[in-house]
Formats: sequence, C-alpha cells, structure tokens
Amino acid sequence: MRLHHPRHQFLARHHDNPRKRLLWGASLIAVGTVFLLDRLAVLDLAQYLGPQTRWWHYLPLLLALGGVISVVSAQSARQVLKGLIDIVLGTWVFACLEHLWALTFANSWPIVLIAYGLQMLLRGWLGHGQAPRGEVAQ
Repeated sequence: MRLHHPRHQFLARHHDNPRKRLLWGASLIAVGTVFLLDRLAVLDLAQYLGPQTRWWHYLPLLLALGGVISVVSAQSARQVLKGLIDIVLGTWVFACLEHLWALTFANSWPIVLIAYGLQMLLRGWLGHGQAPRGEVAQ
C-alpha cells in the first residue's frame, strides 16, 4: 500500500493548462498595450471613455475576463462553473461601481449568494464535489 502526500494530490488535480496561459498572456499584452499607448499620448483613452472616467472601475472586468478565459480553456465542467462565477462577480462589481441598472452593493449583494448557490447546486447535480481530504491509499 502506497500513501500519497496531499500536496502531490493537489498538483495532480491542477495540471498546467497551456491554452489558459496563452489566453491570459494575449489578454494582458492587449490591455497593457492600450494603457501604454495612452501613457505615451499615442492614444487618448479619455476620448473613448470620457474625461471623468475612473479607470480603476474597470478592474473588476479583469475578473470577468479571467472567467471567460476559464470557460474557454476549461477541461472540465467544474472549471466552466468556476469561470462563470468569476464572470458574474466581475460583472456585478463593475455594475455596482458604475451604478448600472440602478445596482449598488447595498441593494444587490444577494446576487453573490445566488451565484454561489447556483454553483453549488450545479456542482452537486453534475457530481463534481470536493475530493476527500487527507491521504489516499493505493
């Protein structure tokens, strides 16, 4: 009987995903290029976003972008669900910061509960629960 250390189990379950790395790399290069062109006065983001734009309001969209990348590069239903949750959370935070659809953190926080509840329900329904913790005998 051979016992595996939990760290090895973790690494075995989370394989490196080259497709995800490529998508993240391309996305970061694109966003970085746009900001660099703005800083070098080649591109004027204020012209497109408005002079009063608070650029940090767009940071939650990076979380949503991460969710899209997770969904596109997913190798399991669990990864798709995690990506969808990231999309919902990033979009929700952005909508609250920009007061889209009259959403604020105070009046829309139950969206987070609903999103996580749906994720748990779907994971249970699809049979993708957490693996048992501890050492496993083989």
